[in-house]
Amino acid sequence: MKNGRLAAGLFLTVWAGLCADPKKPQGEPRVSSISPMGGQQGAEFEAEVRGVSLAGVRSVQFTTPGMTARVLDVKAEPPDTEVVRLAVTIPSGAALGNHAFRLITGRGITNEGNLRVTAEPTVAEGAAVGALPVIVQGVLRQKGEMDSIWLEAKAGETFTFQATSGFAGFDPAVSLWATANSWFDSSRLERIAVNDDPLYFPGLSTDARLVHRFEKEGRYCVKIGAFSGGGGPDFVYQLLLTKGVTPVPDLHPKATPQWTERMFTRGLNQQWVDHVAVRGNAKAPGSLEVYKAAVEDSKELPIMSPNGIVEGRLGAAAETHAIRLKIDKPQDITIETQTPEATMPRFNLIVRVMQPDGHEVVTNVHTKRNNNGLYMMKMIQAKTTVTLRSAGEYRLEIRDITTDCWAPDFAYRVLVRSQIPHIGKVNIVEERVNIEPGQSKPLTVHIEREEGFKGYVAISVEGLPAGVVTMTGMENPIEKPPLPNAGRIERYVGIPQTSSIMLVALPEAVPSDLPVNARILVRPVVDGRLGEVIASKEIPVMIIARRPS
Repeated sequence: MKNGRLAAGLFLTVWAGLCADPKKPQGEPRVSSISPMGGQQGAEFEAEVRGVSLAGVRSVQFTTPGMTARVLDVKAEPPDTEVVRLAVTIPSGAALGNHAFRLITGRGITNEGNLRVTAEPTVAEGAAVGALPVIVQGVLRQKGEMDSIWLEAKAGETFTFQATSGFAGFDPAVSLWATANSWFDSSRLERIAVNDDPLYFPGLSTDARLVHRFEKEGRYCVKIGAFSGGGGPDFVYQLLLTKGVTPVPDLHPKATPQWTERMFTRGLNQQWVDHVAVRGNAKAPGSLEVYKAAVEDSKELPIMSPNGIVEGRLGAAAETHAIRLKIDKPQDITIETQTPEATMPRFNLIVRVMQPDGHEVVTNVHTKRNNNGLYMMKMIQAKTTVTLRSAGEYRLEIRDITTDCWAPDFAYRVLVRSQIPHIGKVNIVEERVNIEPGQSKPLTVHIEREEGFKGYVAISVEGLPAGVVTMTGMENPIEKPPLPNAGRIERYVGIPQTSSIMLVALPEAVPSDLPVNARILVRPVVDGRLGEVIASKEIPVMIIARRPS
């Protein structure tokens, strides 16, 4: 029977590919969502993947060993969507969280989708909810749609409701409703609690988390919807219902594996400075000295010198810490700030360098004029560069931007060092390449030159499939006029630059059934010396058959 199901699945797959309209132009295959979003460890279930140009899908490729999915069939959904039905198997020992997958089709390999593995059992929307914890999985198929889950609660019980979105354009909101006992309408509900997200800030999740303690015993309704009222077949979700209070989500934006030059939560230490030197193919400076600042009204302030790092913790609202900064000669200085515990928007760290007479030399607040409304905009920056033109002593002040906010986790680190010209942020744009024989496609690399880096940037590609070669490419640059009211922008941003490498599939290149993982490498070159690899990215490259002309 198992072999029969496999044969049927292969037949349906081939039939779907043959039935695709050859006259209809097909773009890059792309996954938009998977429903249900996932399953419990050890589960086997069917799921539907929605996307475009998925006709003729051949197989599913997971990045995690042991995760498997088999194609059952594919159907068209007008006007331009395909739905692929999969049989998914999750190993009992699979790690919790998202597992990336791609579909391999006749038109190449798709972008990454994510299948979520959970420890809790799952039920479909509309099913009865029994013992907790449990995860309800569903889809908000229409605009304004809200799914409802009913549960029983006793007086004094506390529940946690956590909604997770499976679609980038879906910001979920969770609300709790009770019977209003209205004489006009006995079935009318009134909302007693709601949450959109614990804290809205760039870099933080927009998933919802609602904790509620029930004062009365009764039957209550939990509703999940889109914050903006949106909906559609890609608006997939998981809603975890738990008794008690679950751990608070991390409200600390995480540093990504890629180099992040300007992020308040990156680690500032000796290793950081050594890495900066590597990115400039330069000699690492000496070891960092660690200093403690004093409260500003102290009779005697400690003295620091570059290269040093000031560590401390504000002890009260409106408290300012200060330290004397001694400069032996005029030099270019970089000031970097870190908030290792509380961070923006709760803790907004301000650093100022002052002359002895109180005149401000530089601050980590970038001030510029908005060109539309002609009002001033101020943004706190995690990194600032400045040229101190005179030797002597300066005053370094550290505080929160407010005078009435404080918490015990207002810890800070301020790094003051000599400038090191280096390559900052590197962004390799493409995450997959599908290429026909005789065709060429670009690999685009964005970089930022930091602290006056003037060397070359070497970009290479390893592991390409046979028949694919590389050439240097130059795209037509977009000339942007300088901002007339940008303030001292050179202190707060790197100099952006874009380069391209062309992947060229030779006319005799042979189409393949599977992609090959190629690796893009970026290195600094200074004074003719090739430095270490400072950024790399592995992407699948697949040679596909030529489209009918």
